[in-house]
Amino acid sequence: MSAAKKAQEETVDAANDMAKKFEEKMKDYSTQASATMKENMEKMSKGMAEFGEFGKENVEAVVASASTFAKGFEDIATEQANYAKSSMEKSVEQMKTISSAKTPQDFMEAQTDYVRSAFEANISQMNKLSDMWIATAKDCSEPLSRRYTAMVEKVQSFRV
Repeated sequence: MSAAKKAQEETVDAANDMAKKFEEKMKDYSTQASATMKENMEKMSKGMAEFGEFGKENVEAVVASASTFAKGFEDIATEQANYAKSSMEKSVEQMKTISSAKTPQDFMEAQTDYVRSAFEANISQMNKLSDMWIATAKDCSEPLSRRYTAMVEKVQSFRV
């Protein structure tokens, strides 16, 4: 066999070996790429599901907050209507007392009592309404505050 033919065969064998190694490396690369892609798709799918659930919980918190506000507002409106009715009834009674005064001194005392009691009742009612509004605001903000805390924790979990 001639040296040229032998060199040619060695070159062909070397090329075949290189082609086999290249094919094996491509198979390894393809397998790794598929596994990595599958893993990343699973992570993305899980992340999207978590994002959807987080959004759902946010909507539920907003609905709970709005419901709490509506209930609180209803309670405050009922309280104010009851107070207005009671106040009107007391005013009618006081006017009867004032109009039945026999002397100017009785008149002034009845009117002074009426003004004092009306003023005290109004201050008391304002304090009661203020407390009701504060409680309603606190109760309304609680579900939203919990969601904000959850968001902060979620964002902090992404930090490396």
